Amino acid sequence: MDDILERLKMLDYELAFRGFTRLTHTYFAMPAPNPNEQFHYFMALCSWLMGLLGSAWQAPSQSDDPNLAAQSLHSQLQQVGAPLSFGGWQKLKQGHGEPCCVILQWLLQQASGQAQRPHARLVVPTPWPAATDPDRVGDAENEEEEYYHGGGDEAGPSAGRQGKLTDNILEAQVEPEAWRVELERVAPQLKMQVLSDPKEWRNRLVNTKSHQAKLQALAPETAATLERLAEDLARTLQAIQNAEQKVNTQCADAVARYAERKDELRARMEEYNKNADTINALTSDLQSVSEDLAKVKAQMDTRGASMTDTKPLLKVKTALTQLRTETKQLEIRIGVLTSTLTSKKLKEASIPRNSEVSKRGADCEAFLDDDDMEQL
Repeated sequence: MDDILERLKMLDYELAFRGFTRLTHTYFAMPAPNPNEQFHYFMALCSWLMGLLGSAWQAPSQSDDPNLAAQSLHSQLQQVGAPLSFGGWQKLKQGHGEPCCVILQWLLQQASGQAQRPHARLVVPTPWPAATDPDRVGDAENEEEEYYHGGGDEAGPSAGRQGKLTDNILEAQVEPEAWRVELERVAPQLKMQVLSDPKEWRNRLVNTKSHQAKLQALAPETAATLERLAEDLARTLQAIQNAEQKVNTQCADAVARYAERKDELRARMEEYNKNADTINALTSDLQSVSEDLAKVKAQMDTRGASMTDTKPLLKVKTALTQLRTETKQLEIRIGVLTSTLTSKKLKEASIPRNSEVSKRGADCEAFLDDDDMEQL
């Protein structure tokens, strides 16, 4: 496939296939994501190459039947004498694989011509003395222009031989200095800008070689630097190990004392934790006892206050005084009532008196009765 792509580039296939995808080195060697496009591309290339060979064969369109298109291409290849040892037209229907690559390579070989004449070698005669005169250089340029453009008297014989190739050795009739001056003049105009594709394997190969050269140039110096660094690190590690051993030897007693003190501290911490738990339990007991004591003190205060309180006695004394007063009043009323009853009995037993005395007695009784009611 690489040879096919190079031969297509030599034939400037990009100009004829501008609307197609750019070919890669494995385009026809393996299946493409779009098989229809790949098959149409293969047919178009075969039609174009057959046109270069002078055989008119119209490539089918994408809407045509692939079977008929493959059969038509197979029959056309038989007519032009292409090698068809791979089998029938079904192989061409795939649009990829070894049969398609064989057909393309054969058509390209026929189109580019396998038997090409060798290029004539340019022989430069013995250099003449360098021309330092500017007029001499100008005359040489004029002679060269007349030689290539058919001007002057010496152009007549060469014009008759234009278009004819020869296998004889060519001898230059131009001075080397004039040739060099002309080369310096036209060299900047002959530079061709090639758009390089980063994905091209040749560019990757060139980049790989350049990187390899840089690595090979930097490798000795880097290796020496790394070796020196490794030696320095080894010496530093050895010094650290020696210092560590020395410190361990000097501090062995201190380390032992530290271990003993550490064990002692651990034992003391365990004892402290146990005592702390005991203290917490005793503190909770003390708090509960304090609460009980506070309750007892409150009860004692209540009882003491009730024992020293004189209000009940005062109430009793007041009640006794009131009872005595009421008793005296009752005794007075009893006396009054007794006297009243006695007087009534005496009245009932005595002779009735005149009306005036009776009236006064009735008023007195009524008066006494009202007083008695008020006392009650």
